[in-house]
Formats: sequence, structure tokens, C-alpha cells
Amino acid sequence: MRSVGPKTARRYLCSLQQLSPWLEGRALSDIDGRLVAEIIRKRQRAGVTNATIRRDLTALSSVMSFAMLQDWIEANPVLPKLELAPEQRDPILLPSDRDIALVTERAPGMVGAMITAALKTGAREDELAKAKRVDIDHARKQITVIGKRNKLRVIDLAPFEGYEFFAALPAYVGKPFLFWHDKGAPYASFAPTFNKLMNRVEAWAKANGVEFRRFRFHHLRHRHAVDWLKAGGDIYTLQGRLGHTSVMTTEMYLQYLTPEEERVAKFGTAAKRAGVPTKSTTSVGGEVKG
Repeated sequence: MRSVGPKTARRYLCSLQQLSPWLEGRALSDIDGRLVAEIIRKRQRAGVTNATIRRDLTALSSVMSFAMLQDWIEANPVLPKLELAPEQRDPILLPSDRDIALVTERAPGMVGAMITAALKTGAREDELAKAKRVDIDHARKQITVIGKRNKLRVIDLAPFEGYEFFAALPAYVGKPFLFWHDKGAPYASFAPTFNKLMNRVEAWAKANGVEFRRFRFHHLRHRHAVDWLKAGGDIYTLQGRLGHTSVMTTEMYLQYLTPEEERVAKFGTAAKRAGVPTKSTTSVGGEVKG
């Protein structure tokens, strides 16, 4: 069984704590398909979403798989039951230009720059927070990021004028990080910082009668993906750009396209075989350009 990172380990521990009413005091051999079905049934009745149920059972399944590897049990009883809690993804609400601009304009330090970077690259929050100046290949206009499970991914910075943006980021002398605060320190806990920013913008908008819909930082990755496809990029290049293991994951963005845009995303055109857009369909805070 592969090792997991500290972040995943914390998430698994949290999930197992949620399942403790059913697991506490039981031997591994007592955890069977009937018990797993009971967990799913009772949590669904309690109003817990299938996504949360599956997340928690994934942690339990990981434990049971490890037990199998050690010859402590013969089978993993969790996997066959996961189909009882099918995950239904709601459509993603993409952040609008206006809402992004309201947040960016009020962002402290280099938080606004991270927002713009996510829009231009589709990189995740942690990937940007860990990025260093040496990760940029200026000759090839690329950046290497460390993604999930410590997998390296190279992102082309030529589209959406990404290289020009990254090359112009201010550096803190003697410190390596692209996005920093105070005396060049990285954003070690960026999520709380972004959440506080959202709270401030939401309060300001309410006090001033301005329409505003808050969004998560990860939604900027979704916005980038849709902008990429609408600009003529193909779905397979986008899959690699985002680091998706399967193109089926990337295909969720097709629902945001017109039939013609979807055809180009899947099959390309004579003019756009490479699938690499050069201009964004939007500008942060601006209007849709095409």
C-alpha cells in the first residue's frame, strides 16, 4: 500500500472519527458488508451527502486494503458497497469577472497575484503556494509545480500571457517563493487567509448593496478550464495541463460549452489542431472578449 501525505492522513483520521460510532470496539473481522451497508443507510437518513459518505468510506477502505496486504483479513468489504452511495456532482458555479475583480481589488499582499495566477494556469492553491522562482523555465516559458501525491507537472505559461505575468512578479531578495508575505515567507495556511478575504468582500458588498457571490479558490481552476476550452483549446491538452489522471474527469467542463465549442474541444479544427489558445476569453474584472 502506498504511503500518504500528512494532509491526506489528517483527512483520513477525520473520516475514521466520523465512523467511530460503528467501528469502536470492533475487530477488523467484524467489519463486513452488512455493517458498511448499515453505515451508508443510517448516514443517508441523517442527511449526510453521498459525497461525504464516500469520502469517509474511502478512508475506511484504505485501512481495510492495508489489512488485506498484511493477511489480517481476506477481503475488503467496503469497495463493493460504495455503489450504494453514488456521488452526484452539482454543476459548478463559475466565478464571474465582476466577483473575481471585487475580490482581487481587496486582496492583501500577493493574494491577488495568486488569484490571477490560478486563472492563467489552472494550478491548485497548494501548487502555487509552494512554487519557487527556480521552478520557472524562462527559455521554454514553463513552470513546474508539485501536485497531488507529490507528482510533478509542467504547465505551459505561453497561453493567456501567463509567462509575462509570472516573469513580472516581484521577488523578495534572498527568498525563493513566487508568492510571499511579510519578509518573503510562503503562504503556509492560505485557505484561512482566502476565507477571511471572502468574508470581508461579502460584508462590504452587503453593506453597499452590491451583488456578490462568494467562491472558493479552487473554483478559479474550474474557470481556467472553461476559458481554455472556449478559447479553442482541446480537452486532451487540458487534461495534462490540469493533471487529471483520466480525461473523463476533464470532460465535466464540456457542459459549459456550446455544441460547436464542444466539437472543437473534442476533435479540433484545421486552424486549431494544437489546441493551445493564446488569449483568454476574459480579462479579470473585464467583459467577455470572445
